Amino acid sequence: MSLMRNSLVASGAIFACRLTGMAREIVYTSLFGATGVLDAFYTAFRIPNLLRDLFAEGALSQSYTSVASKTREAEGDAAAWELTNKVATQLSTLMVAIVTLGILFAGPVMEALYSGDHSLTDQLFATDLSRIMWPFIGFASLSALVMGALNMVGVFGLPMLASAAFNVTSILFGLLIGYFIDPSFGPKALYGFACGVTIGGAAQIAVQLPKLRKTGFRWKPNFHWDDPRVRKIWGLMLPSVLASGVTQFTIFINTGFALDLQKGSVTALTTAFRLWQLPVGLFGVATGMVVLPAVSRMMVGDGRKEVAVHIAKGLRLVAFFTVPAFLILFILGTEFVSSVYQWGRFNQDAVRYTGEVLGAYSLGLLGYAGTKVVQPVFLALEKRWVPLIAAAVALAISIGLNYYFVYGLHKNAAWLALTTSVVTTFNFLFYFLYLRRQLGGVDGRTLVSGLGRILAAGALLGAVCWAGKTWFLQGFLDWSFPARLLGISLVCGCAGIVYLAAAFLFKTPELDAVRAKFMKR
Repeated sequence: MSLMRNSLVASGAIFACRLTGMAREIVYTSLFGATGVLDAFYTAFRIPNLLRDLFAEGALSQSYTSVASKTREAEGDAAAWELTNKVATQLSTLMVAIVTLGILFAGPVMEALYSGDHSLTDQLFATDLSRIMWPFIGFASLSALVMGALNMVGVFGLPMLASAAFNVTSILFGLLIGYFIDPSFGPKALYGFACGVTIGGAAQIAVQLPKLRKTGFRWKPNFHWDDPRVRKIWGLMLPSVLASGVTQFTIFINTGFALDLQKGSVTALTTAFRLWQLPVGLFGVATGMVVLPAVSRMMVGDGRKEVAVHIAKGLRLVAFFTVPAFLILFILGTEFVSSVYQWGRFNQDAVRYTGEVLGAYSLGLLGYAGTKVVQPVFLALEKRWVPLIAAAVALAISIGLNYYFVYGLHKNAAWLALTTSVVTTFNFLFYFLYLRRQLGGVDGRTLVSGLGRILAAGALLGAVCWAGKTWFLQGFLDWSFPARLLGISLVCGCAGIVYLAAAFLFKTPELDAVRAKFMKR
C-alpha cells in the first residue's frame, strides 16, 4: 500500500486511541479535579508511562521493525518469526526483572520526586499507586513487540487500536473497582483506577494476538539469544531510548519541577499534553511508523535515492494536518480545554491554567510531529549513536530552562510546557539537518514549495480563529456545555473550510491526495 493509504489507516486508528485516551483523562479530572491526589496518581504513573512511551511509540518497536523487515525481505517469513520468538523471550525475561525492581524501589523513587516541602500522605499514596501500576509496563512492552511484528507484515490499523483497548478497559475496570472501594469516589477510589491501568495493559496485548496468529506466527520460547540480529535490535534500541524519548524524558523532568508549584500543576501538564498529542498521534506517529518499514526495505535494495523523496512527502503530509492544529490549539487552547475537561470537579480556574499550558505546548507541535517522521529513518540508516548527541543537549536544555523558570523566575507550569516546545523543536532541527547532510539533500524543492502553500493557507485559518475568539466566544467558560460545544465547532468549522478552500486555491498536493483517496473509497 502507498504511504498515503497506510498513513490514513494508521492515523484513523491512532485518532481513536487518542479520543479514548482523552475520555480516560476526562473521567479522572471530572471525578477528582486538579488536586494533589490526582497529581499523586499521575506522578505514580509517570515512570511506567514513560517506559511505555519509549517502547510503544519509540525505540523497541522501531528497532525491531527495522531489523525484522530487512530479515523478512532477505530471508523470508520463517527467519523473521524465529527472530521474533527470540526477542519476545528475551523481552519477557527483562520485563519480569524491571517490574520487580520497580515495585521494590517505588518508595525511594517517589521520595525523590516528592523532595522538598510536600505532604507525606501524598507521597505514600503515590508510592502505593505506583506499585499497583508497575506491571503495566511489562504488558505494554510485549504489546509494542506484537505491534512491530504486525507492522512488519503490513498490518497498521489494529496494532494502533490496541491502545484504545487499554483506555476503554482501564476506564471500565477503574470505575467498577473504584466504586467498590469508595462509592463517593474520594481519593481512595484512585486505587481502583490504578488496578484498571494494569488490567488495561493486559487487554492491549490480548486484542492483537488473534491477528498475529493469522499471519503465521507461533509462540515458541527461544533462549538462543546469541544471534547477531538480536544484538542488532538491542544495539539500535539502547541509544534510541534517549533519542526517540527526548520529549517523554522532558515530561518526566517537568513532573519533578511541577510538584514544587501550586497543586494541580501535574494535572494541568498531563491533561494539556493529552490534547497536544491528539494531532501528533493523528499523523505524526502514524506516518513515522509507516515510513520506517518502507525506508528499511529501500535500504536492502538500490532504493536509497528514493528515501529523500519519501521523507519529504511524509513531512509535507504531517505539516498539512499539524499546521492548522497548531494554530487552533495556540489561539483557542483555553476554549478547547473547557469544551473537553470542564466537568464535575474540574473548575474554571483549572481550565484557565490548563489552557495556558496547552498554548505553550502547541509551540512545539510542528517539531514533535516532524521528529516522529525523521527520527525512525536513523534506525533504517543504522546511525544508532548520532541521535544521542541531540538527546544529551536537549535534556541539558530542559533541565536548565526548567530550573531557571521555576526557581529563578518563579513561573508556573506553562513555562515548563514551553521548555518542552523548545526541546522538541531543537530535536527536529538536529535530526532534519543531519539527515539532509547524510542523504545529500531531502528533496528541498518539493518540501519547501509544499510547506509554503500550507503555511499560507494556515495564516488564513489563524485569522478566522482569532476573529472567532475575539468577537464570538467571549465569556465562553460561563456557557453551558452544549453552547460551548456548538461555539467551538462553529469557529473551528469555519476556520477549517477557509483552510481547505485556500489549500485548493493554492493547489496544495496533499489536499488532492487526501481527496482522491476518500473519493476512491
